[in-house]
Amino acid sequence: MGTSLLTNQSAMNALQTLRSIGDNMDTTQRRVSTGLRINEASDNTAYWSISSMMKSDRSALSSVSDAMALGKSQIDVANATIDKSKEYLDNIQKSLTSAYQKGPGDIKKIQADIKANMNDIESAVYSASLAEKNILGNNGESVRIAGSYRREGTAVYVDMIDVGGKELNFATKGANGTFDLSQGQLKDIFGKTNNGTDDTTHQPKPAIDVGALKKAIGDYKAEVEKAKTDNTAKPADKLAEVTKITEKITVSDFVNTDLSSADAETMEYILKAVQGKVTTATSNVTTAGATLGAAKAQVTGQIDYVSKLMDAVDKGVGSLVDADMNAESARLASLQVQQQLGIQALSIANQNSQNILSLFRQ
Repeated sequence: MGTSLLTNQSAMNALQTLRSIGDNMDTTQRRVSTGLRINEASDNTAYWSISSMMKSDRSALSSVSDAMALGKSQIDVANATIDKSKEYLDNIQKSLTSAYQKGPGDIKKIQADIKANMNDIESAVYSASLAEKNILGNNGESVRIAGSYRREGTAVYVDMIDVGGKELNFATKGANGTFDLSQGQLKDIFGKTNNGTDDTTHQPKPAIDVGALKKAIGDYKAEVEKAKTDNTAKPADKLAEVTKITEKITVSDFVNTDLSSADAETMEYILKAVQGKVTTATSNVTTAGATLGAAKAQVTGQIDYVSKLMDAVDKGVGSLVDADMNAESARLASLQVQQQLGIQALSIANQNSQNILSLFRQ
């Protein structure tokens, strides 16, 4: 091809090559800086559209996971309260066991110790609230928490589970924000016996009528002795009178009654009755713990499942849009070399116009 003054074909070719190299370098540098080979729709419409939908799904799954994590935390709070309540009940049982053969002074100390543990249980139940939900203090009604994930078509749903009910009814919530533990699973601990009003003093009778119990025990023992020689004796009826008194006794009755007039035998009947109530309450607390454990296992399993789904979506999105940094780094180095060579080629091509001048030199 001849040399032209107006058109430098070599320079034009070199410029086109440099532009192409520059465009490729821009693309590669963008991939290196963002870590993405598909960063916008113009990069690859199909892949960008698919990855965008997958990212939307990932965001929905994250919200589901957060909701279930909150539900799990609410169960954890209730579970911690159950564990502490069990610990305090064990302390009460130990105190009652140590009360046998103790004098009135020691009994008062034991009553104070038991009352302190009851206050701790009450405080724990009061504090078992998270995000305005108290599973143990909801009037025996179930608390709805996020428990599982469900998908229908393109929609993602959070399924709620009911946690609570009778087995987790530890307190009744009052209108002023207080809790009443005298009903439900801890009624044998916090319940109070009403024996009416004294006809003479017009004051409430003690929750434990020590005198009546002492007399009932005496009548029962006498009937047992009578039964040894008299077939008409009915010690079972007399024992029923004793049981009628003791079966109403709660731990609250025990700590709030002056028991200084109780002899050792009467005190033994009282202690056995109260220990039985603590055993029942402990069993109720254990059952509540098992109920919470089952709910926690369900939610934890769903959280783990959703976490794995999110990981799978992340991997899928990555396979579509992530840049191979090793390949991009090597490509960038290669393009930089090509750019240098292109500049050299353009420089050589531009020297052709200088050669035209030499044709006209004398």
